[in-house]
Amino acid sequence: MFEIIDNDISSLEEDSYHLLYFTASWCGPCKRIYPMIERLSDGFDGDDEKNIKIYKVDIDQNDELSEKLKIKSVPTFFLYKQKEYISQCGGADIKNVKDLLMNII
Repeated sequence: MFEIIDNDISSLEEDSYHLLYFTASWCGPCKRIYPMIERLSDGFDGDDEKNIKIYKVDIDQNDELSEKLKIKSVPTFFLYKQKEYISQCGGADIKNVKDLLMNII
């Protein structure tokens, strides 16, 4: 899993899908879903066919990006293909995240 720490999504230019996982260190639901997101991320490592990168974005360290994308609650997940927005979901239910990714897998 990668981290965005510079309030910038310019790294999303690479030809792949990008799942942005908006979280906060103080968020209980974020802490509960994190191990599941990590396992999900491990499943994509080395699998060029899926070509999905997951980014952990701390809203307190990336306030400009969080404001730009209008993040109202955490955890929130945004799916991009390069810099093109595809869809999003929120909440600490891993099923929602898997459903979001099912459209591209």
